[in-house]
Amino acid sequence: MKKTLSLVLQKLRTIPGLDWIVLGIGLAIFGLLALATITKSSIWFDEAFGVYLTHYNFLDIARYTATDVHPPFYYWLLKIWSDFFGTTELTYRSLSVVFGASAISFGYVLARRLFGRKSAYVSLLLLVLSPMLIRYGQEARMYTLAATIALAATYVLTFAVKSKRRLPWVIYGILVALGMWTHYFTAFVWLSHWVWRAIVIWQSGKRGKEFKQAFFTKNWKLAHIIAIAIFLPWVPCMLIQLSVIQVAGFWIGPVGSDTLTSYLTNVLFYQDHDLAPGWYGAALFIIVLMLIVFGTRLYKALGKKQRQDYLLIIVLAVVPVLLLAIASLPPLRSSFVERYLLPAVIGFALLAGITLTLGMAKLKSIWRVIAVGIIVVSMIFGITNVYYYGNYNKNSNTDIETGNVIKEIQKRSKPGEPIIIKDWSVFYEAVFYDTPNHPIYFIDGSFQYIYGSQDMLKYSDAHKIKDLNAFVKQHPVVWYMGYVDSAPITAPVSSWQELQQFSITNSIDHKDPYKAAEFQTN
Repeated sequence: MKKTLSLVLQKLRTIPGLDWIVLGIGLAIFGLLALATITKSSIWFDEAFGVYLTHYNFLDIARYTATDVHPPFYYWLLKIWSDFFGTTELTYRSLSVVFGASAISFGYVLARRLFGRKSAYVSLLLLVLSPMLIRYGQEARMYTLAATIALAATYVLTFAVKSKRRLPWVIYGILVALGMWTHYFTAFVWLSHWVWRAIVIWQSGKRGKEFKQAFFTKNWKLAHIIAIAIFLPWVPCMLIQLSVIQVAGFWIGPVGSDTLTSYLTNVLFYQDHDLAPGWYGAALFIIVLMLIVFGTRLYKALGKKQRQDYLLIIVLAVVPVLLLAIASLPPLRSSFVERYLLPAVIGFALLAGITLTLGMAKLKSIWRVIAVGIIVVSMIFGITNVYYYGNYNKNSNTDIETGNVIKEIQKRSKPGEPIIIKDWSVFYEAVFYDTPNHPIYFIDGSFQYIYGSQDMLKYSDAHKIKDLNAFVKQHPVVWYMGYVDSAPITAPVSSWQELQQFSITNSIDHKDPYKAAEFQTN
């Protein structure tokens, strides 16, 4: 039996383009897993804000983004994508599937280049099944794009440090800049590259002036000059955004003793640690213990060259997480959110795949299969959690039901009845479902324009009711919809007569804050 299996494996290894065939199969599986429930959940605020931006030109996208919290590169790409492929939930979100597949591809070729075919195959398996990659491959946000750029830059870096040519360094510098134009926290990946470079040079025995010269080579400086030059036009906007967050605060909760544990349980199970059942904790303990034990053994067994490569994978998986945790400690405002660390999540999958493949190489195959199997089973449970929770907001403990409420209104009402949205944030979510028969509006003056993300509403009259009295003369029956915690939703004008009211109870926490009512206005 063993001889037969060995012969089969030998034959498989001789297939032309086998590595690319395996990658293609892996990406197909990832695509199927991500697309399976990609339209299950309503568009939520973060997605809706980006979708609303795509209605503007590129300059206006940059202008409105500058008063929010993220840079504009992803939104530019989202606009181009929607112009070509349409404006449905599927098309907007599918761009993230494409970038998720791209990030997986760069992780795969990185593992293949540094540690060979077997490590790459196991790493690919863990990447394809990563709950976090599937979850944020289903969301119309920039996280998988940031991961793609970060992994591409890491891959190029492995060429650049061994090349005397400038081109790899030029490409690296461009990628660093694009990462910053996509998400500011890609900076933690670039800093992890600095940490790796410093460790490698230190281990070579260089100290003092010699260390400085070896670190700040002409090509290293060139790459960062290019990165700074490309990103420089946006730096003033970034500084304003970051200062506003630090002064005015943000929605992200403070880091605590459970922050890193929750990060790991989300990476493996897509579940916060306080909600995870006991066996999740046991599996996490076993996985971490395996990685420490066999990672230490592998590091000692590797030669000098491969130790450096292994260190690169370690810092990619660990350093961004630690840096973001440190940057979230008082007196700074917390910014620790797992999705901001998607490049490190990919680093974790690579680290696990490489460690278990090479660190357990001297053990019987069955033990390697069991070790990898524990992670695979954990991630499969994580995928079921992704499917269950959808885009349930773990920070506010809210299941987004805006789309379902709007669709129910459209079923219950006659053509021509408009829908007025109570809350500005819910308006962004609701207007995505706007139709000619049931146009969606908000009332100007019903809230203060105090946030940068409101500027598109403030400076445009689209969907805005400026004169409510004139509006209701044209529309004797309207719907009013909003987010109301416990009480029924009430009309913005006391004289309106309620005709019907409903809410939708979500299946996760069984709450029904999203409510809508039909009113006779005159």
